[in-house]
Amino acid sequence: MAGYHQEGPKAARMYEVILPKKLGYFGKVQQVLEDLFSELAIRKVPYVQREITRSQKRDPNFDVDRWVHTLCNATRGYSIYEMDGRYLGPTGAAIDERVLVIRFIFHDVNGIPNMMKASQEIVNHLVAHRFAEELGVEDEIWFLEYTNTQLAIWRKDR
Repeated sequence: MAGYHQEGPKAARMYEVILPKKLGYFGKVQQVLEDLFSELAIRKVPYVQREITRSQKRDPNFDVDRWVHTLCNATRGYSIYEMDGRYLGPTGAAIDERVLVIRFIFHDVNGIPNMMKASQEIVNHLVAHRFAEELGVEDEIWFLEYTNTQLAIWRKDR
């Protein structure tokens, strides 16, 4: 019988991006999420290009490759689920809507500096902001951040 040992609890951050579920969004959602695993794709995001320029002006020794590598490696995965909800629209009428929720959980990983700061940049700018700009039709895209989260991982003994 295999044994397990507990790693943690350790500090973690959880984020959720919530946007209306529409068939026409699936391609963009897939592209944005897959781009998180590609340093080349991350470098092409307008926010990243602006941040690199800003950082190089502040610090001539800013290590672009290391920063982009951190952004890419910090995203270890995501989960997607659907949620049905009801809310009051601008006219006060109740609106029923199905939404996509994309969940990210970040925790410190050896060799990745400033994981928690990088996690916020990743989800806020490489996911939520990209959806807002590139879909361009929604009045709101929600970005939730859960701080003071604890993560325990049960790992199988080798």
